[in-house]
Amino acid sequence: MNHSTKIKSSVIKRIIAAMLAFVLVFGLAACKDDGQKATGSDVGKIVASEKKVAVLVAPEAQYPEDYRAAAELAKEYPDKVVIKEYADSRILKAGNPEIMTISEELASDPEIGAIIYARATQFTSNAISAAKAKNPNIVTVCVEPEESVEKISAAANLVFCADWAKAAKDIVATAKEQGAKYFVVFSINRHINENPLLMNANGAIKTACDEAGITYIYENSVDPIYSSGIKGSRQYIKEAVARLYNNGDIEGADVALFSTDSSVQPALIEVANSKGLIYTCPSFPTAYNGLGEVYEIAMPEKISDVDKYIENVKGSAGADTQGKARIATYKFPLAATLLKSALHCAFDILNGTMTAETMAGATVARAENAADNKNFTVVPYSTDLTNVFAAYCEGFEIIK
Repeated sequence: MNHSTKIKSSVIKRIIAAMLAFVLVFGLAACKDDGQKATGSDVGKIVASEKKVAVLVAPEAQYPEDYRAAAELAKEYPDKVVIKEYADSRILKAGNPEIMTISEELASDPEIGAIIYARATQFTSNAISAAKAKNPNIVTVCVEPEESVEKISAAANLVFCADWAKAAKDIVATAKEQGAKYFVVFSINRHINENPLLMNANGAIKTACDEAGITYIYENSVDPIYSSGIKGSRQYIKEAVARLYNNGDIEGADVALFSTDSSVQPALIEVANSKGLIYTCPSFPTAYNGLGEVYEIAMPEKISDVDKYIENVKGSAGADTQGKARIATYKFPLAATLLKSALHCAFDILNGTMTAETMAGATVARAENAADNKNFTVVPYSTDLTNVFAAYCEGFEIIK
């Protein structure tokens, strides 16, 4: 076969694969619309696998939505879902991180067939490698990689992340509604230089600011894993905002503050409260990070009941008569939805009803079913990373 023939053959194969994926997506959607409940990867029926699925979570203080969502899934599938908590990934200790140690232990357990990383924090790719070394057949699913999405894609069977192209527009539009004339992004080298997902998120925010007529400013910050820790990272935020004012980079109070680092959210809110600035969204679209670390806010019985939580936010934040910040919050349980999608997909992979060939359509269908919201969208992250899917549901609410 000559070179030209090989190219034509490759193109034909790609076209056929695309057509099959198209048919699968719409076939599954048709089943959903018609209310049919079939077997296998059909979205109308969830079949737990014979093997158990382990969900690794960071502490509730680090990611409360993920933590609570995992607990609810374990309650729903008491004999099939195991929850394991590892230490705060932002605080490094000597020796292997717990996420690696626990992954090895789980992979060595013959009852465990899959591991889900409810938030793919740093060292997740190392943890997957450690697990695969113990059990090459272990299935791994990751949510919102905080290290290189490319490395995670290569290591894991399936990856879910926020659709930052859509999230950025939504976040910036909300900030503009709150009166923003400046949008300051704080990030760290580990996020921007080592993870294309967050690098692209930053680029999307800048584009959204340009389109909205908002001045975009980037400020490189201190990584909490350094010796100064979380306390040092938060202090740097306060000093950086003061410096931006002193240098004339920003002026007035119409300034929105954002950071890709979850650990500094309380500092952003504290600065916003003292200067009357704008706080729209934490490092990942969720109602449960940031504000819950500053105010005592009662959690709803179900983590998906964001409306109830927002009522509680309004009560707590509204009672703060000294705080001058303009605050908004996200209204959709995106982290919980992606974790639920990850579990259902893990069941399908273990049951053999989801394969590499059917993954595109089946994953989209599972995620849409988990979201149960007409405004929710999930699409392939890129043509290169075929096992990574980006999801989002538009919607913020201004608190005060």
